[in-house]
Amino acid sequence: MSYHALFTLVFFVAFVAMAVWVYRPSRKQDYEKLGHLALEAERRKEGDEQ
Repeated sequence: MSYHALFTLVFFVAFVAMAVWVYRPSRKQDYEKLGHLALEAERRKEGDEQ
């Protein structure tokens, strides 16, 4: 096996592992909280300006 093929295989396995880690159902609450952070900051900013 050439180095190029091995390099490609390693990065493909790393990509699949990261995708599985990111899309785990147990991480859903964390991502929902992170998604609302920007909205809460915007609301706070609008409240400060008034």
